[in-house]
Amino acid sequence: MADSRVNVQVDNNQFIWEKDEGLFKFDGASSLLFWDEAIKVLLNTIEEVSGSDVSNTVLEATGFRMGKLVSSYYRGHLDIEKVLKDYSNIYRNAGWGNVNITYYSFDEKKAIVQSRNSWEHRILKASDKKKSSVLLPSHWAGVFSGIFDGNMWYKVIKSQLDGYDYDEIEIFPSDITPSKSIHELSRQKEYNYINELEAKVKQRTEELSLLVNELSSPVIPVFEDILVIPLIGKFNEERFHNLNEKALAEFSSKDAEYLLIDLTGINEFDDFTVYSIHQLINSVRLLGGECIIVGISPKLSTQMISANVDLSDVICFSTLRQGILYAFGMKGFDIVKKK
Repeated sequence: MADSRVNVQVDNNQFIWEKDEGLFKFDGASSLLFWDEAIKVLLNTIEEVSGSDVSNTVLEATGFRMGKLVSSYYRGHLDIEKVLKDYSNIYRNAGWGNVNITYYSFDEKKAIVQSRNSWEHRILKASDKKKSSVLLPSHWAGVFSGIFDGNMWYKVIKSQLDGYDYDEIEIFPSDITPSKSIHELSRQKEYNYINELEAKVKQRTEELSLLVNELSSPVIPVFEDILVIPLIGKFNEERFHNLNEKALAEFSSKDAEYLLIDLTGINEFDDFTVYSIHQLINSVRLLGGECIIVGISPKLSTQMISANVDLSDVICFSTLRQGILYAFGMKGFDIVKKK
């Protein structure tokens, strides 16, 4: 009967398979084995779902926290040379690649790590990715954060993907932390989301403004060369500018003589409205036409008197019907009831 427990010693590292229990232990700790291809699928799926920036931040945070966990096993160990040698052996024997810590300094709080054939490099190469590793470099930043008892970060100096024989990682003191990176990423995503919303709101506002301008002040032909333009709602400079352009274009293209400005839809008559209407009246006169103000309600007439609005040079009527009849009369037409 085959042994239910298999024990393999590699250097100082012990690998144990508890076959009956389905357990694998590495140096006494429960572990598991993965093919490179399985990890490749996992990393590619994370990037596909979350995007490159998010996946990089996730991998950096994971690697850093894993490194801090590893360094905690050796906290208080006096022989740092032995610790670093043990690290190299452990990572090599676990299939993480050949690791060589070529330089470290407690005074500078700096370290140089060289890695060849790491599992992350193997996966990036198999995925035909050109970007440098992020999980293992941040992992070493976490390891040395524990060793140097301070916050460390990394910089990839050399990469096997660029044709070098090994990856070289510089570890140095830094204010960068995974938590800050996650926070900044969240802020950036929030900022981008707000910008997208603002762009959509701006686009929608422009579309609605265009629709309002098209619908709120249509130029309506009444009879041959008589036009009516109703003013509806509150006008600002942009609306009056569009109104003038539309009215003058229609007046000129139809070779009209009379433009009836209907104020029925105006609730407030301020100085700006008065000034803008006078501009329209003067523009129509320059084209050889005449404007007639109609639709002046009792409330509006009271406001106009209180505001000292001077329309003495303009013909005004209280209703649109009266204005049309006047224009017809000036044209030499009479409206008679059919017998």
